[in-house]
Amino acid sequence: MSAEKYQIKEKAQYLNLLLLKDDLTYFHELLDRPTKDTEDWLNKLRNTRQVFLILDNVREAAQKINLKGPKAYVEQTRQIRKDLLFVNHFRNKAIGHLDQTLLERAVQWTPSLFSEDNKDNEEFQTIEGHRAVIEASINSFLDDEGIQKVFKTEIDLMYPPNYNLFYQYLWKVVTDSIDWISQALSILSSEINYHNRDEMHEISSIAGQTEFDLKLESDLTYNEAESKIAFEKSIEKMKEMGIKPEVIEFLEKMKIKNTI
Repeated sequence: MSAEKYQIKEKAQYLNLLLLKDDLTYFHELLDRPTKDTEDWLNKLRNTRQVFLILDNVREAAQKINLKGPKAYVEQTRQIRKDLLFVNHFRNKAIGHLDQTLLERAVQWTPSLFSEDNKDNEEFQTIEGHRAVIEASINSFLDDEGIQKVFKTEIDLMYPPNYNLFYQYLWKVVTDSIDWISQALSILSSEINYHNRDEMHEISSIAGQTEFDLKLESDLTYNEAESKIAFEKSIEKMKEMGIKPEVIEFLEKMKIKNTI
């Protein structure tokens, strides 16, 4: 009952989505930057792989978080789940861990990686390595006929039409995901009861009982009498530690308020 009272599940879902939105917005800005030199190109490839990891977390959230929202939101959720199927394949092969078979295909696909001319050029090898893994991951997402499911063609990022096709897709997936998260956050926020200052004593007591051993249950029971004793002891300890007087004064006022 206490978990429901303090809306732990809902608040955890909100935190999850809030951080995912921040991560996606960050990588979206990085991926939108112009590519002027080899360093920019390397960063774009790095960020491409990393954003798929975030997108797969969005896919998981879309699967697990079921909210009652307007029809448009429900339809948007279904579409996000469908659009992010490819993301899970990419994450499993090219960023969550590096699949051995995929690495072998990437090496076969990109002979320039082991050209004698580039033997001592680690920057070139790193750039080509990222590109090879990205392309191998894209091109291995196949239907039963052996056709790439999303783009209907093999992708070579050095070929401008392929580059545009892939990055236009990625831009849309990221922006659609940010929009979906924003809608979900709005729905969740309307369902969460934000505590006020009068409730801080109780909320602080619950916070102090947090169990960080994730194999155990966390204590969410509130005993007012025991909490007041613990709160008074905490204030005394803070005084001994030399905490700023204004902080102590604020806590003292909270203590008095909660005894009225």
